[in-house]
Amino acid sequence: MLTEQTSAPPLERLEPVAGAAEALGLVEAAQAVFVEESLNRYVVALLRSTRSDSRLYLGASPRSGIALLRVAKARALAERRDYVSPDDVKAVAPPVLAHRLILGPEARSAGLDPVELVGEALARTPVPV
Repeated sequence: MLTEQTSAPPLERLEPVAGAAEALGLVEAAQAVFVEESLNRYVVALLRSTRSDSRLYLGASPRSGIALLRVAKARALAERRDYVSPDDVKAVAPPVLAHRLILGPEARSAGLDPVELVGEALARTPVPV
């Protein structure tokens, strides 16, 4: 790895796959993806679930919810849909939320994983139908 990175860095050989205009167009398209009000409430309930978990010193913030819906919209767009489904939220919640949680001391010493705690919050939060 050291030789590769110091003699022929692979990042210097990368070619763009999209231009700035195309990337901005995708951002605009993702922003236009529809989110049903029940999914907004689902995200709020999910965030609330993390904040009420006694194993967490700090649960997911409202800004976490904004990030969660933005990524869920991008996933829906990647799946060629113009609406967000509960499965989009569930699929992206662990990577979006886990790093935003702060484990309490007991949870840290017990070796709990924030990804698992997000999974538990998803399991106990009713999904809109």
